[in-house]
Amino acid sequence: MHGSVTLCQETGAYCQAYTLDRRVTASVCVFRDPEDGRYVILPPCGICQERLALWGPEVEVGVPDPEDPTRWLARTLAQVNPYYWARHFADGAWPSHRTHSS
Repeated sequence: MHGSVTLCQETGAYCQAYTLDRRVTASVCVFRDPEDGRYVILPPCGICQERLALWGPEVEVGVPDPEDPTRWLARTLAQVNPYYWARHFADGAWPSHRTHSS
């Protein structure tokens, strides 16, 4: 299967939260490196950032510690994506949940 058509594990949780009208406040992606078996933290991919944007710029995401990728640091989505493209359509502000949902 081509990698671009697979879904991250987080997608199910995001969809469930949306279906139940629940708020996602944080997300972290943990990956087991097949070469050495270590668990490392991956920052959210662009697609996951886009999915998380629905819940606003204050959603916290895990990013790898630059000194040790097996450790993580919390950053807000706004910190990870300071130039979020959809701000252009909301007069420079982060689009609201309602705007994202319409």
